[in-house]
Amino acid sequence: MTRARDVANLIGSGNYSSTTFTATAGQTAFTISHTQGFVQVFMNGLLLDETVDYTSNGSAVTLTSGAAAGDEIEVVAYNTFSVGDALNQAAADTRYVNATGDTMSGALTVDAAAATPLTVDRATNDGTIIDVQKDGASVGSIRSLSGDITIDGPSEHTGLRFEAADITPRHNGAASNNYTSLGTASSRYKDLFLGGGVYLGGTGAANKLSDYETGTFSTALLQATTTTPSYSVNANRNKYVKIGKLVLAHFDFSFISLSGGSGDVLLNLPFTVNGTENYHSVHAQRNCSAFSGSIADYKINGYGGANSTLIYLLVSTGNSGAEAAINVSSLQNGRINLNFIYTTSD
Repeated sequence: MTRARDVANLIGSGNYSSTTFTATAGQTAFTISHTQGFVQVFMNGLLLDETVDYTSNGSAVTLTSGAAAGDEIEVVAYNTFSVGDALNQAAADTRYVNATGDTMSGALTVDAAAATPLTVDRATNDGTIIDVQKDGASVGSIRSLSGDITIDGPSEHTGLRFEAADITPRHNGAASNNYTSLGTASSRYKDLFLGGGVYLGGTGAANKLSDYETGTFSTALLQATTTTPSYSVNANRNKYVKIGKLVLAHFDFSFISLSGGSGDVLLNLPFTVNGTENYHSVHAQRNCSAFSGSIADYKINGYGGANSTLIYLLVSTGNSGAEAAINVSSLQNGRINLNFIYTTSD
């Protein structure tokens, strides 16, 4: 009733446990938990044949014929495991790069849900962490440098260093100064958003451009030193351009229903005049029909005092260069068209 048999069908098993029973006369059933089909049964050291000598159902092994008293029944129960998926050569080539660095036909994808998918650690010293190659030649690298990360191109190419609060240019694997351009004549960036300023042509305070803006202004366009006249604005096209502290204020407005007022004519500025300088600079354009009499035929100037938000309108008469304030009485319904250039403290 016993014989040796091939146990190759148990190759799919892992570790095992062995239990030995001492049979009573005629005993057939031996209780033991196991995976059906993954057991071997021995009687007095001889391997029994499952198809002839016993059966198993996961909870007991049952002999076909009862054992004799004192027979030793050993049941070896194997734990099962699954063999991982295997790839053929073609499938492997689409996924991996081999250990020698030769590329196969595909790419390597590292994917992890809500976790870091890949950590690359260079120990001991600074240097290249990742070398990027094309056809065996390096086209760039990611490196560590004194606690910073750098991205460098190949020989004679540019790169970047990411420092604590700065991104600095590199060239040929080292820091560079006044060498690297941002964009080219044929490949430009669209907009540049800055919260600070731009240093042009140098690094001194005088080279810093901290502001550029354009806008319109219209409040209290026309005033006077004594009593402001009443009027209705007919058209309002006042604009300014501010580059750093330099301001170009363009007055272009017309008014109707002018009445009353006394004193000298004043115009409102979009920004306060610099606190350390006075300005005499107005360029009168054509169509200054708001000035009556002979004033429109002469050069109209302006005076902006330090820390002032107003300019006085002046007129030069004849060739003497003498200037006189323009009085409200010289105004009439019409248009004022002037440019005033000055600097501001803002």
